[in-house]
Amino acid sequence: MDLKAQLTLSIADKVIANPRRIALLRQIQVAGSISQGAKLAGFSYKAAWDAVKEMNSRLDHAVVISEKGGKGGGGARLTEFGERLMQVYALTDEMQDMVLRALWDQDVPMQSLLDVMAHFSLKTSARNQISAKIVAIYPQGLNERIIVETAAGNEILVMVTQVSRRKLGLELHKSVLLLIKAPLVTLLREKQQDSDQNQLSGTVTEIKANGDSVEVTLDIGGGDILYASISRLLADELELAMGKAYYGVFKPVQAIIASMG
Repeated sequence: MDLKAQLTLSIADKVIANPRRIALLRQIQVAGSISQGAKLAGFSYKAAWDAVKEMNSRLDHAVVISEKGGKGGGGARLTEFGERLMQVYALTDEMQDMVLRALWDQDVPMQSLLDVMAHFSLKTSARNQISAKIVAIYPQGLNERIIVETAAGNEILVMVTQVSRRKLGLELHKSVLLLIKAPLVTLLREKQQDSDQNQLSGTVTEIKANGDSVEVTLDIGGGDILYASISRLLADELELAMGKAYYGVFKPVQAIIASMG
């Protein structure tokens, strides 16, 4: 099903921007004239002028300004704010499309907009991308100990600097995305007591061997997957097998936090 939604921006229930008005602004930008832009966008001159006048009057900054001495005795151009309005509309429209696509894709987590954007647009060398929420923050010198909780209730400790925490706007209950490279994750058969490392229990759902390396997929619950890239020697020592339970282990400093700001 090709589900579509029409994005409309309004103030006090009065339309400011919709697909037709954005098309008008784009053609005014190309033609340098309201009259020519109106023809290209399928507007009458009066309808185009009324639309521009309403946008200019209702927004805090003008979107289009007229100029004397242009082609045919006068012209028009988009202001810097008008160009930003078009960019904001395009970005918002793109995010709206991502959310609609996520409706039909059961593999997309829907806890936050960050989850959806990460699934469709975030490109990273980190194989592991785990959605979580911040549940505790503890200062430790120049660093911060951030504890996050996954959908399955797994708690993960991440270490960041105070500068990074302020820059990312990390606060309690904020949704974040954890990025961890698979080669930084190792496996244990039993949980180590008094360890400062993260140890997430999971079940092996896939094993891929490539030369001396073995990539292991762990189901850690709540729809989350943890990938570990280990040596064949370690895989043999662990007696790695499908369906068996292991702990995925990584250091707090090896997890990177991504935030919507």
